[in-house]
Amino acid sequence: MDDALRRTLFDPETAHDLVLAHRPPLPSPVEGVVSDAVWGEVVRLLRWATAETGGSPSLEAGTWWRLAAECAAFLRRYPGLSAEIAEPWDVVPAPELTGTGAQRVAAAAERLGGLLHAAGPLPLHRLAAEVDALGAAAIGALAEQAATLYR
Repeated sequence: MDDALRRTLFDPETAHDLVLAHRPPLPSPVEGVVSDAVWGEVVRLLRWATAETGGSPSLEAGTWWRLAAECAAFLRRYPGLSAEIAEPWDVVPAPELTGTGAQRVAAAAERLGGLLHAAGPLPLHRLAAEVDALGAAAIGALAEQAATLYR
């Protein structure tokens, strides 16, 4: 992920502007709240995905664990959020990621960051697929690291 996007994630005003840019034109109160909640969560997930660990294996493991748990928490809330705005809640699979777990986390974060940076509304099922891919990549990175540490 490029440094400019990382800076925007950790700058509260800029990150808030990115969240607001995804509201649909003339949203109902519910649509506005759901949009803000969803995109605010995307910012949090991307903060975890791009957190600096200084190369510490224990910090990397904790970051990936937290990222996977937060992705799962979002996906548990996803059907209810979709119902609030009358969108179908089927998750469509995101394109496959290749490489090591850490590389897949970086690639998934890059894709999700691109969606965050693109203004305008996005169907929740598309966003949920990317969050699912990010969570799966985090689990993969954690599993790979554990396999290396405990050989």
